[in-house]
Amino acid sequence: MKALFEKIPLGLDEAFAFQEFHVPRFTMPWHFHPECELTLIVRGRGMRYAGDSIARFDDGDLVFLGGNLPHYWWNDGDDRRGAHSVVVQFSAAFEKSALFELREAMEIRRFFLRARRGLLLSGRLRDQIAGDMLRMKTLNGWERLCLLLEILGRLAGQKKPRFLASASFSPELGERDGHRLTTVCRYVNEFYGEKVWHQKAATLAGLSPAAFSRFFHKRMGKTFEAYVTEVRIGHACRHLMEDDASVVELAFACGFNNLSNFNRHFLKLKGMTPRAYRKLTNHPAA
Repeated sequence: MKALFEKIPLGLDEAFAFQEFHVPRFTMPWHFHPECELTLIVRGRGMRYAGDSIARFDDGDLVFLGGNLPHYWWNDGDDRRGAHSVVVQFSAAFEKSALFELREAMEIRRFFLRARRGLLLSGRLRDQIAGDMLRMKTLNGWERLCLLLEILGRLAGQKKPRFLASASFSPELGERDGHRLTTVCRYVNEFYGEKVWHQKAATLAGLSPAAFSRFFHKRMGKTFEAYVTEVRIGHACRHLMEDDASVVELAFACGFNNLSNFNRHFLKLKGMTPRAYRKLTNHPAA
């Protein structure tokens, strides 16, 4: 790693950092750091990026991110409620401490290795850990540390973890690369409903089209075109849950030039048709 985009406020004698953010919207760009991170979105909705994973997030979203896994959150432009998150970050030194060499803690150590790709938490486990994270702000340093160990123990006990990044994703980002990806991701998020140009993305990244294709695939583990499709499908999921517009209207609003193309990509990425997805989310529109 050449440079880090976020300097975690950890003292030399501190095991982890606890931070709470109340902001109009999340503004941290595509970034990474060697510290592991547990992030709870108390309030906010939009798109979450973690490695080569692209998915929607909403209130209550909770993820564990392994060290050096690039990530950022992009708020929906029409969400005026403001953004609220609680973040716990702990150093690689803490992760590798002698504590986790003990037999009683070996499962947690194995969890650290397993979770490099990032994990999405859901159901009862998510609710429990979210409650613990909110409670942390009322505790002192020692009490927070004890609670963090309890949380890690619960995470290590997961039977069927839901990984975020693919197994093949292995980022090698320097500061310049991270800036390029942030700029390109913002371009796609702002213009996903229109024609998204490969040439424009390459220009924003300061690369030739051919060099940009190689750069993007190496850093993101997918082609630029596949990335654009995933972003569009992510936004389509939100509209299917919240809007009364027809599936055809939503397909065109999200940048697809015909319904069959939209249906094909949606089925491939979500394992169901758009109409089945809308029905599953109990939206009244047909």
